[in-house]
Amino acid sequence: MKSESSIISFVQNFPVSASLKTADTGQYIVNNAHNSRQFGIEDPKDIEGLTIKDIRFRATEWGKLYANSIAEHDFLANENRTSVTRRNRFLDDSGDAQMEEMTKLPIMGTSGNVLGIATFRRDITRTLPPISVYQLNRNFYTVTDAIERTMIFLGINEYFILAPSEAQFRVFLLKAERFTNKEISRALRISDRTVECHCAAVRNKVAEGSFAAALSATNRRSEYGAK
Repeated sequence: MKSESSIISFVQNFPVSASLKTADTGQYIVNNAHNSRQFGIEDPKDIEGLTIKDIRFRATEWGKLYANSIAEHDFLANENRTSVTRRNRFLDDSGDAQMEEMTKLPIMGTSGNVLGIATFRRDITRTLPPISVYQLNRNFYTVTDAIERTMIFLGINEYFILAPSEAQFRVFLLKAERFTNKEISRALRISDRTVECHCAAVRNKVAEGSFAAALSATNRRSEYGAK
């Protein structure tokens, strides 16, 4: 492979989360600040020599499952000797739920053996439709907290004077994606009348005259945009 120093420099200066591990043990050789900070570790050097299973995650049980998934991802890239891309739910150290897109790339030696596994990770949460952002948060939080975090993420909490129920919020998020009432009815398996009732309830929970503005802001803050 190219000189070790050039690969290390590439990883350290990569604009998103990046790391390089040994192929056999899965220990970190080098990673950049974007990678370490997602785990709540300020100095990237503090991860060197550790494996993903040595990292202490904010949510312990989820962290164990996540670490096992990453180890499996490393194994596939090593075994297949080709890049492998996956998407994972991720909870960073600050408590923000993310959808990550992670690519594992085997670094090959001159004899064809795998010397290391390079990892490049992107947070693609902003490409998700609003309803998927809520579902992502719901994987980690109670209904109340998931609604609050989703509203903050989308920048619409300022419009609400009362928190909507989960059913009301789901309808609202689909309306923001410009689904018709009939489409929402089919998607959520509820009646058209129930959709109308939920919309009316949400109107009463936003500042007067702000329902349309809240819908527009929800759609605008998500890069997903209209369907």
